[in-house]
Amino acid sequence: MAPNLPTPTPDIQLADVLRHVGDAITVQAPDGSLIFANEAAAELLGYPSPEFLVAAPLPELMSRFQLLDGDGSPLPVSELPGRRVLAGERSAEAVVRFRRVGEAIDRWSLVRANRFERDGRLEYVVNAFHDVSAIKQREMQLDLLAQAGELLASSTDYQETLQALARLMVPQLADYCVVDVFDAGGLRRVALAHVDPTKVALAEEIQRRYPPDPSSGVTRVVETGEPLVIPEVSEQMLLDAARDDEHLAALRSLRLCSAIVVPLDARGSSLGALTLIAEQPGRYSDGDLPLLTELARRAGIAVDNARLLHEATEAVRLRDDFLATASHDMRTPLATILGYLQIAQRHVSSVVDAGRLPDFLERAERTTVRLARLVAELMDVSLIRAGQALPLALDDVDLGALVEGSLQEHRALSESHQLVAAPAPEPVIATTDPSRIHRILDNLVGNALKYSEPGTTITVGTGVEGDDALLWVTDHGVGIPADELPRVFERFHRASTSVGSPGVGLGLAGSRDVARQLGGDLTVQSVVGEGSTFTLRIPRTPPAEVEDRVVEA
Repeated sequence: MAPNLPTPTPDIQLADVLRHVGDAITVQAPDGSLIFANEAAAELLGYPSPEFLVAAPLPELMSRFQLLDGDGSPLPVSELPGRRVLAGERSAEAVVRFRRVGEAIDRWSLVRANRFERDGRLEYVVNAFHDVSAIKQREMQLDLLAQAGELLASSTDYQETLQALARLMVPQLADYCVVDVFDAGGLRRVALAHVDPTKVALAEEIQRRYPPDPSSGVTRVVETGEPLVIPEVSEQMLLDAARDDEHLAALRSLRLCSAIVVPLDARGSSLGALTLIAEQPGRYSDGDLPLLTELARRAGIAVDNARLLHEATEAVRLRDDFLATASHDMRTPLATILGYLQIAQRHVSSVVDAGRLPDFLERAERTTVRLARLVAELMDVSLIRAGQALPLALDDVDLGALVEGSLQEHRALSESHQLVAAPAPEPVIATTDPSRIHRILDNLVGNALKYSEPGTTITVGTGVEGDDALLWVTDHGVGIPADELPRVFERFHRASTSVGSPGVGLGLAGSRDVARQLGGDLTVQSVVGEGSTFTLRIPRTPPAEVEDRVVEA
């Protein structure tokens, strides 16, 4: 048997219940004016109480909002569900996106409107607003991440990709977006987008005339890896950032009101930063960090992958160049050996000019020794690149005698230069690996010959400084630009002044690595157009860690 149902409550009690319902509810009269609103409706529409909301003139109420459809396009007032029901529909439903004037936050509501009639005549329309902002924002975030992922995977040119990402951020998440990437020259702006295309040129001009200060927020984000959120950019911040009055005026014209900076991270390092700027104060907060951090992380991985791909491609190209050059360098002495041996064979079978046979055999032997050194150098490079210590054979070496022998070999190979040994006041003796010192000297003299004009003088000298023995090679060639000197000993690096000269940039790198394994170092001083001096410094008495790697013959 059904229980007794309670008697319906009076209307005033029902109004009290509706006033405190979680969803926003409004009631419109046939002329469209509001005759009822609950607490949730007043809060949603930005009024202090339902009474203020109901008392507000309709034009004033509508002027407080920017109405948008689900895609972000302007929504005509006539398309609101309540207006459609007032126009004759029995019921209507739509997802309405709206933004209070002066705010940057978008809200979404699922709005349902129903028609109530009495005696066939419209009496009122009830509108129910269900807040779906969290759902829609999550949908937009997922869609944005999907679009960003597609963009970041579409190209190996990370600058082009980051520019596309900056355009994607505008205007969906920002009015102004920039991406800075850290490289050898410091922070470099690689992407910029603005909701107003005319301001792109202004932003670029500001960047050109006023590069970022090393103490700027973007630099701190890159150095620390910690994001920076500025809910409201104050006038004092602009004053602190401006270099002069013109700079301040330019910054003000960009309307920088709220900003957020997140690092581009990959493999535990910050590669740059993504900066979003809004023209509305309060646009950004800590709540925006999860989405933007994930976007920046994906962008950082894309930058890192693009760089790794470029480095790998370049390494393969340089490897092929190296193998081709090494093969050529090996073929040349082999051909020389073969030629001398063939001449010697003819002289053995003939008594004509037999007196020159020892000279031919000596040259063949000398060239074979050079080839053996080249092969040994390739083996050393392979060991060093694999992170292994070189096995050493130590002996007392007279560096002056070593220089004379090396210069004699090079004079036989190149008659177009003057090869001179600088006089030393006393013999310079060092306990070291003679074959490897000979190869370093061979590389340095070979470089001097390669990068100096025929007829110029190349001087090789020795000396002592404290506990170290010195060996130096000076040429009067093309020289090396000052900004490239720190990279001279990097593998595969070739100075810009070396264009047109053969080689792949391994000789100096390998020579310095070997010098350091001998307990010494290799340095350079150079002036463009005047020449270079390379100085090898080795201990006259080997340190313990060098002696530990001695291999018995």
